[in-house]
Amino acid sequence: MKWAILFLFFGLCPALADEVRPPAVAGSWYPGDAETLADYVDGLLDAAPAAARGARPPRALILPHAGYPFSGATAAAGVARVRGAAFERVILLGPAHRVGFHGLSIARVKAYATPLGQIPLDLQAVARLRRDPLVTRVPEAHAREHSLEMELPLLQRALKPGWRLVPILVGRLEGGEYAQAADLLRPLWDAHTLVVVSSDFTHFGWRYRYQPFPYDATRLKALDTGAFAAIEAGDAQAFLDYQARTGDTICGYRPIAILLHLLPPGSRIERLAYTTSAEVTGETGNSVSYAAFALWPAAKADPHGTPPRLGEADLRRLHRLAELAVTLAVHPGDEGLKRRLEAERAALPERLKQSAGAFVTLKRQGRLRGCIGTIRPILPLDEAVVENARHAALHDPRFLPLDGRELQGLDLEVSVLTPPRPIPSWQAFRPGKDGIVLELDGRRAVFLPEVASEQGWNRRQTLTHLARKAGLPGDAWRSPRARFWVFQTQIYAAPYQRPAP
Repeated sequence: MKWAILFLFFGLCPALADEVRPPAVAGSWYPGDAETLADYVDGLLDAAPAAARGARPPRALILPHAGYPFSGATAAAGVARVRGAAFERVILLGPAHRVGFHGLSIARVKAYATPLGQIPLDLQAVARLRRDPLVTRVPEAHAREHSLEMELPLLQRALKPGWRLVPILVGRLEGGEYAQAADLLRPLWDAHTLVVVSSDFTHFGWRYRYQPFPYDATRLKALDTGAFAAIEAGDAQAFLDYQARTGDTICGYRPIAILLHLLPPGSRIERLAYTTSAEVTGETGNSVSYAAFALWPAAKADPHGTPPRLGEADLRRLHRLAELAVTLAVHPGDEGLKRRLEAERAALPERLKQSAGAFVTLKRQGRLRGCIGTIRPILPLDEAVVENARHAALHDPRFLPLDGRELQGLDLEVSVLTPPRPIPSWQAFRPGKDGIVLELDGRRAVFLPEVASEQGWNRRQTLTHLARKAGLPGDAWRSPRARFWVFQTQIYAAPYQRPAP
């Protein structure tokens, strides 16, 4: 069928109208007939895994934008999480594939059209954004671009009618412009606004001039997973650094980085689906990776909320969970380990299943080998320890995945966090006693309390290194716009011991 052709770029490319932006790839990348399209999209959404009953809809999504036969099921896994939700506004960010430009661009139209009907723009929000010099006007970039358009039929069928669109193409950005773009959008991202980022992930093969290794599904997945880990950690700079270091051909890496800058510390980020075109078609000469994420921005911390005070025996049980999770990450096919891990979790007392932030740190010969954590209490403590142990072993973007030969001689540390609470200024930070989060101009970084003690840093030295970790000048913590949160930890550290069979 004509609409099933993924890489058809030519043909349906009408000129951009003054009032309505017409569809450019209807009839090629997705069905051009309204009834056929509605049935097709509804089928994708019906087949997507349902959210738990009563689950809160996400406030942001990352979705792929290839032809529906290829990435539609992955995109639907994300959109299904907002099915039936009522939003007043959708901010849609996507990359410009055909025309290069600097900054952000919004088409000068009043509505976008698909075969399912017209979607009006939120003209007041658009006018507000256009006042900033970062927002430019590049009409030719919108005429045949598919990255925004591919999300619209899914959203039209999933969301309750009545929402307005803020469609933004993202061009080249440099340095602090990611944070600047996030600052522009932040006042618009209220409880009635959904943010959607449109991006495919690795484009592998001769067609995309990216073949860092001969095709290997395992290595390709590992490449994608490195990017996913930075996203799941909510770390915009780590994500940008990973993309730059690997050259990974993530077409929407700039819009994703803007979204990560938008998120407050401790936000929940969940990967819902992942596949590749090679898995769909069997053609491995070229492959495009697709993933869907749901994101929930962290609510304001409760300064009085604390997890239960844990004794040494409780901390030792969490450390054992982390050992099992690290071992299983390195030996994923060990069914006995999987059963052992589940049995350990099932036997835990309820106090170890209450929500709490947690970090898992891996070291070898005193040097950091991986550290991943969740700052806010968004997961049950046992789940947070298991997930962060796995990510520390495999997905810390600063390191290669842990090799089985490295387990011997590994030191493993579990930290249980109190919820972060805001402090009025950097002067209230107590190095060696407080963990600290710094946020400025959309950039963030965190240090656990022990970092200052281990390095022998005083308050000013700690804040200087924290600012540099966030990609800011060393004295940025002095800015009156800088915001700080502190937290405390309970720690259990011990050498890794391979779990007994």
